[in-house]
Amino acid sequence: MRIQEIEIDDDNVGHLTSHHVTIAEIEAVFAGRPTIRRNKGGRTADDDAIANGIRVNFLYRPGVARPISAWRLQS
Repeated sequence: MRIQEIEIDDDNVGHLTSHHVTIAEIEAVFAGRPTIRRNKGGRTADDDAIANGIRVNFLYRPGVARPISAWRLQS
C-alpha cells in the first residue's frame, strides 16, 4: 500500500481533532512507516503507535488515505 496523499477536509477535521490529536500528528503517522492492518469490510486501519503513540483509522483508495478517527494509545 502506497500513500501519496492524505485527504483531510472540513468533513473529517472536526472529528479528528475532537480526540485531541492534531492534524500535524496525524500527518506524522503517515510520514513514517506505519503498520497497516486490514479492517472489516475491506477497509484499512493504521494500527501502530508511531513515536507519539497515535492510532489513526482511515479509508484507503489507491494512493490516498482519508483519516476517519484518531486517538492516543494508552501506555
